Amino acid sequence: MNRSVLRLDGFLDAALLVTTMGVLLVNGLGLTAGITAVLPHLLYIPVVIGAYRFPRWGTAAAGSIGGVYLLMVLLTAGGSSGLLVEALVRVGLLIIIGWLVARLTRRLHEQEDLYRGLFDHSEGGSLLIAGTGAGRVVEEVNWKAASLVGRKRSAVRGGPLTAFWEPEEESAFFSRLSREGAVYETETTFSLPDGAPLIVKVSAASLPGGRVILTFFDITARVRAEQAVKTANDKLNLLSRISADHLQRTVDEIRATVDEAAAEGGGAGVQAYFGRIRTLAATVSRQLVLTESYKNLGTSPPVWQNVQRTLESVHLPADAGTARVRFWAERLELSADPLLVDVLAHLVRNPFRFATPVTEVLVRYQETGDGLDLSVEDDGQGVSTGEKRRIFEYDAGEHAGIGLFICRQILEVTGITIEEVGTEGSGARFVVHVPPGRYRIEGGEDAPAAPLSSGPAPLGVRDTAGLSVRELSSAEFPIAEAVWVDYHQMKGDPRTDRVFAAFLDGQVVSLARCRRHPDGLEVDGVFTPVVHRGHGYAHAVVSALVEACGRDLLFMYAVRDLTGFYARYGFAPIDEHHLPPTIRERYAWAQGQMEGANVCPMRRDPPGSPVPVTWPVVASL
Repeated sequence: MNRSVLRLDGFLDAALLVTTMGVLLVNGLGLTAGITAVLPHLLYIPVVIGAYRFPRWGTAAAGSIGGVYLLMVLLTAGGSSGLLVEALVRVGLLIIIGWLVARLTRRLHEQEDLYRGLFDHSEGGSLLIAGTGAGRVVEEVNWKAASLVGRKRSAVRGGPLTAFWEPEEESAFFSRLSREGAVYETETTFSLPDGAPLIVKVSAASLPGGRVILTFFDITARVRAEQAVKTANDKLNLLSRISADHLQRTVDEIRATVDEAAAEGGGAGVQAYFGRIRTLAATVSRQLVLTESYKNLGTSPPVWQNVQRTLESVHLPADAGTARVRFWAERLELSADPLLVDVLAHLVRNPFRFATPVTEVLVRYQETGDGLDLSVEDDGQGVSTGEKRRIFEYDAGEHAGIGLFICRQILEVTGITIEEVGTEGSGARFVVHVPPGRYRIEGGEDAPAAPLSSGPAPLGVRDTAGLSVRELSSAEFPIAEAVWVDYHQMKGDPRTDRVFAAFLDGQVVSLARCRRHPDGLEVDGVFTPVVHRGHGYAHAVVSALVEACGRDLLFMYAVRDLTGFYARYGFAPIDEHHLPPTIRERYAWAQGQMEGANVCPMRRDPPGSPVPVTWPVVASL
């Protein structure tokens, strides 16, 4: 037990004994002299001390002191009933006070024992520091802290922090603590008695009374292991680079030798052999380049990357000029290896590597119950069922599959997967599945909003008339709201909405919104200002929305005059009771009379979906 605690207990024992005897003696003399009004209040002193010192017996101690006082009153009252009643009341108050102080003390001791247990038995080193100015000292230390710094608890307790912490580092740490109020997991170095370094992670928080609680963990072994791994990796990279350089030079010499031999002539058979040697040498050269490019795969931490910006930076092959390439991922961000750009570049270039003509490449995404699917689709020949898995294997298709093999390796570093799910003869469809926590939507609940760009606006999807359609960033929502002011004064919410706009000469000429409800997606906010109607702008913006969100099941309330317009995009009328509940609630005021409200519920099923989903039919309100 702490010596200061022992000293305090001894003092309280002596105080209890002295005050009890003294107060009872004074009250006895007072009663003899007829003094009954003031001196009894002194009885509270030993009662409080006794209840605090011995909380389990506080009530009994108060009752004992009160009983002695009552006995003295009986012996000196001389038959005065008033004095006797007053004494009984006072004894009752003493017992209540003793019980209350004892109860509070027990609660205090329970809390103290709890925190003492946490402090003493923590697996991390814990120090209670007194004073945050110059000369900070250790007021209390647990066994783990003393063990980690290689000293006895008695040697650490009461000593300065600088006994094992460099003064400059200690001063810098506490300066930061005074500014921030708390510091978490800061790496620093303590000194062991023999001068050896102890690398630790330190956290600290300020307490009332100028105290600081400081905890730390030993990470010396981990840091040394990381340093050893880094050193070994550096050496392996150097060896790999030297080997690759030598192999590359050898391959170049082989190719040069083959070219010289071919120039000397020879029959068609010999030239064919030379051609095969050139091809093999080129394959080895390409594999060496790939090895060098991806040797650092997984060594860098994941970073948040905007998918749309990454896709727009990809240089497509020259023969892709006639194809329609559309990216619908304006606000999507992925947390992945920095080499994600190579994956996306490979996926959008891949359709143009084959002889089958490709006229469309489409990138879009949809949130699922277990994450998000980013799909890259084309209208080429597609991949046969037997090849869907093999194309991701190393060296598949006589070296043609190494690109997809590397793509899969890059994605798997952060738990992202890829598969091909297209239909042979109808085009390929690569689906990149991103688990929760690895994606976010810009401007949503868990992603910061991107500021408006001062540069030129994104091009979006353009047509020959100069019209462009694109999804708005969250910072551009006010632009849509300024147009919607004439359409029910609609507002956009970046947490739930995807807003698509058609632009002509930089001006919004039509809008459409897809809103995510808890149980479904609703298309609404389709609006073209009066001055811009009649030019097909609404067709352009609805087409873009359906293309971007087309892998999802979509619902909407359409004005009955426009059901034919939306039917062109796959929407079909349904009974209002087949709407998801939260979407149906928007028109609860109609009380089941959608026709009377001139509104028709509609839905659009994703292409290739199974039997349409129907919601339980409920009685009309």
